[in-house]
Amino acid sequence: MSVGAAGGRANGERYRVPAVLHAASILDAIARAPDGLTHTELVRELELSKSSAHNLLTTLESLGWVRRDPRGRAYRLGGGLVRLGAFAVRQVDALALATERTHEIAGEHGLTVIAAQPLERGVVEVMSVAYPEDVHVGIALGTRYGWFDGAVGKCLLALEEPADAERLVRARAREIPAHTERTLTDPEALLADVEHVRSAGYGVSIGEYRHNNAVAVPVRDAEGKLAAVLIAIGFPDQLTREAIPSIGHVLRDVADAITAECGGGRAPAGRDAQDPQNVADPAAKE
Repeated sequence: MSVGAAGGRANGERYRVPAVLHAASILDAIARAPDGLTHTELVRELELSKSSAHNLLTTLESLGWVRRDPRGRAYRLGGGLVRLGAFAVRQVDALALATERTHEIAGEHGLTVIAAQPLERGVVEVMSVAYPEDVHVGIALGTRYGWFDGAVGKCLLALEEPADAERLVRARAREIPAHTERTLTDPEALLADVEHVRSAGYGVSIGEYRHNNAVAVPVRDAEGKLAAVLIAIGFPDQLTREAIPSIGHVLRDVADAITAECGGGRAPAGRDAQDPQNVADPAAKE
């Protein structure tokens, strides 16, 4: 951590306003209580004085940020927060957040990390590239990836409804480009990998698009639509078979965090059931 960063954080801690923090803690506590919380419950849980809690609740109620249940004494979140939340969602850009995270991931893991944006169904374009300090795979801005382009392609296919993805792959089976000798041109093998992407949450390419390895994850916006794709690329000795699952988890967690920051929901339950089979079994693609 730099001195400037540390100083800025210390200053942020020093100048926080207690009343604002208490108001925020009230909103957070109410948000986590399905049936709301009474004045007494808030005083006990947050260790506030009765007068402070009363004044804060009165102020929040006047703003429409909390409301008191007319049938009881519990406070719930108010409609005023819905309006603020809608504005917040519109102001948070998932692609921008993904781009910000690429530099951190590249530096920490020594890989080339890309943020790509969707152009149309089945096509994304590289908008930013972050490189590590050491030897790295170079990628040109504006590079486009489609349904049959390695790890990214598998992610794009996994975003389709399973039946649609299968029809698409089978209909274009003769058109699947053999980028390398490892490219999955057999529809059955490709669809099996796409299904594993749905389970694990990330796509993998081991020398299938170029002679390097890659991991890709889709980033969704608040409405669940594709907003970006995060891609990590490295030479085989940089992004090894053994390292691929951990990098996949890193990218997937970042993507989930971005979606949450945009106001979207949590990742599907059970998605950690298994990692892509071709990674779990190092001999699978030999």
